[in-house]
Amino acid sequence: MKLFFVGALQLFGGWFVCSALLVWFFQIQPLVSGSAVIGISIFGGLLLWIAVALIASAVARMRERATLLRGVEAIPPKDYGNSVIVGRIESMGELLEAPLDRSACVAYSYSIRIDIGAGKSRSNREVARGVGLTPSRIVNTSGVYKLLAVPTLIAVTPQLSRAQCIENFLDYSRRTVFIPVGKASASELKAQWLDDDGAYRSDVAYESFEGARIDKWYTTQDCVPNGATVCVFGRYSKAKGGVVPSITTPTRLIAGELNEIAGTLGRQAITRAVIACVLLLIIGALILMNR
Repeated sequence: MKLFFVGALQLFGGWFVCSALLVWFFQIQPLVSGSAVIGISIFGGLLLWIAVALIASAVARMRERATLLRGVEAIPPKDYGNSVIVGRIESMGELLEAPLDRSACVAYSYSIRIDIGAGKSRSNREVARGVGLTPSRIVNTSGVYKLLAVPTLIAVTPQLSRAQCIENFLDYSRRTVFIPVGKASASELKAQWLDDDGAYRSDVAYESFEGARIDKWYTTQDCVPNGATVCVFGRYSKAKGGVVPSITTPTRLIAGELNEIAGTLGRQAITRAVIACVLLLIIGALILMNR
């Protein structure tokens, strides 16, 4: 419950503060008509808070990129600090089989989505998703560090065709017990945040696969091969000897060579900054439309 309370507090607290700031600003700078102040402040406050969060995230990504390029393999992480650990990932348990391409790995995540409608009414929804993690460690010149948290992955994607990935998934689904979506959400997320032994598996089904329109499915998967070069961002615990779950510091793992990881971080920073600018422009447009 602590995780969800903190998350809700951050979302609604930031939204409230930003909305209050806009109300105050419109009081000293009457840029909009009086009847529109509250509505624009509430909606604009949400957009402003999202933009602030995106800008903060973009700055964090650029700092991570700079830290990575300075070389961190020989620098031990700080105890219970926000750490960047670069090295070779090694399995300490039985290797996993990725559901979509059946490759051997230490960690994977996948998603099955379906296209609905066409043209402007086209949308998509999730059919199934899952994540798996076997006990593993990151080895570099400064030491050996366990991966004890369930990370968000950016890693190797399948080289197989969509049809082959779907066929592999259907075979996997016959051997797997899925969590119904109604019982997943909060409990599954809580389990991820509390897991600290380095072994985790979760599969969630949003609908039945029987008679499904698999021709409308599309698949995504990230898979971390044993021995791959990885960069792990998260909270390090010296007592635990590795990266541990944290409410304030979500764990992320990016696989690839250092220049590829640095490029990924740079692209993430630029994307977040661009979206933040778009949101700020929308706020400006709302103000101009209600003057």
